Amino acid sequence: MTAGREIAAATGPVGYALALATRAHRNEMQHRMTQLGLHLGQELLIIDIHQHPGTTQAELVGRIGMEQPTIAKATTRMERTGFVKRTPDPHDRRVIRLRLTEQGQAVVEAILAAWADAEAAATNGLTQSETEQLTRLLQKIHDNLT
Repeated sequence: MTAGREIAAATGPVGYALALATRAHRNEMQHRMTQLGLHLGQELLIIDIHQHPGTTQAELVGRIGMEQPTIAKATTRMERTGFVKRTPDPHDRRVIRLRLTEQGQAVVEAILAAWADAEAAATNGLTQSETEQLTRLLQKIHDNLT
């Protein structure tokens, strides 16, 4: 550990441990999404579009909470890679609707399985009570910081 990391861990042990755990979880999820041909974060869009076929980018922004340019870039990339298709709204040609392609539909179950597997790996060795307590504590940290 570098001096900077030692100082960070000593000064803010909760934040430091949280950052380490977050980084490890992100790496795990990135690995799992790469195996599906996705970039991290795109899985959220695929699941949302699966749940709301024919959604618009603006609706995605409202539900997911990502910035509009991020959603636009991700949906364009997912369209190029064959996961999403854009279609004009039949009643208002100015509105573009998003739907999953067959390829997009095919990864939905794999995304859900990847989330469940990563959750199991992250909570391995924790009791149900500890997992519930950790979830509550992390939510409190989130609430404190937002």
